[in-house]
Amino acid sequence: MRILIVGGGIAGLAMARALEQRGLSPDLIERRADLSQGGTGLYLPGNATRALRQLGLLDSIAAVAVPINAQHILDSRGRSLSVTQTTDVWSSCGPCLALPREVLHKNLRSSLQGTRLRFDTSITDIRPLGTKNVMTFADGTTREYDVVIGADGINSYVRQTLFPNSSPAYAGNVCWRFLTRNTVGLDGWTVMLGKHMSLLAIPINADQLYVYADMVVSEADVRRRIARFPLRELKEQFAAPLFPLVAHTPAQAQIHSGRIEQVVMTNWVKGNVALIGDAAHASSPSMAQGAAMAMEDALILAETLTTTSSISDALAGYVCRRKPRVDWVQQQCVARDKMRRLPGWGRIPLLKLAGNMLYKRSYIPLTEEI
Repeated sequence: MRILIVGGGIAGLAMARALEQRGLSPDLIERRADLSQGGTGLYLPGNATRALRQLGLLDSIAAVAVPINAQHILDSRGRSLSVTQTTDVWSSCGPCLALPREVLHKNLRSSLQGTRLRFDTSITDIRPLGTKNVMTFADGTTREYDVVIGADGINSYVRQTLFPNSSPAYAGNVCWRFLTRNTVGLDGWTVMLGKHMSLLAIPINADQLYVYADMVVSEADVRRRIARFPLRELKEQFAAPLFPLVAHTPAQAQIHSGRIEQVVMTNWVKGNVALIGDAAHASSPSMAQGAAMAMEDALILAETLTTTSSISDALAGYVCRRKPRVDWVQQQCVARDKMRRLPGWGRIPLLKLAGNMLYKRSYIPLTEEI
């Protein structure tokens, strides 16, 4: 079976790894040059680390990641609203871990043995031909594939070509992300909630923290807001323990900004082309499920492709098995984002009284086997 994976991020590399485990050697193309991924941090809940175990990579990741044993929710002044012990929910799956995004990317890539990797390569056309797809590359060459897998992210060329009416939708927030030194001695996942803003920090190694800030912004105001890091607004709203991380961030820190978008589709398959990861179902980061959903997609699609008699049935089976779980995550993201936007007089009592219950309600369905 000749398979092309479009996209060399976490979804595409996990897809290649899962196919190799089942005896297949796909082609994988990535439009960017063969350079370090860089980026910021990554939090992996227990279902993500279970997927890593199934991919045979958990031991190498756990050896360099930071265990996250508790999640702390604070108000904007630093007063505790809720504390969740992660093992209370995830013990049947795997540990919750945090690490630099680049570490996961490098581990996935180095695990590949038979995949044919081509960087600085993009496609310009996808043309069905009977039961195959003729792919045209930017250099003018063409090749036929039995299956094409679009793992090319939220702005997926594969999705735009085959599903032109399925565009990312603005979720209501803009965000800023960066890495900084752990000067406040933070030892767990910690978020502070303010008025239309939140500030999160997670240790990703012995010295560094991943810091994430977001703000509710009207779509008409996104471009203006995103152009400037909101130092003044953060200072007005937040105190210790997290604001000092913002106030003392080194001038050379690379701050990534962006608008939060989601992709909601009824189907991720057209012909013998399938979408996985953010290309199919990007969500708000409020459930921290982007990497988990991508790796689970890869495992299930590799399984159906190698255990089902026809490709069309395999792709239909993939969607049937994955759609309810992904729908749940997207629904929970929307609900959690709405809760965070409640005024303090409604949000604070809710989190104090039911923070752990809300966490378990959101995540326990994800502890079930994929």
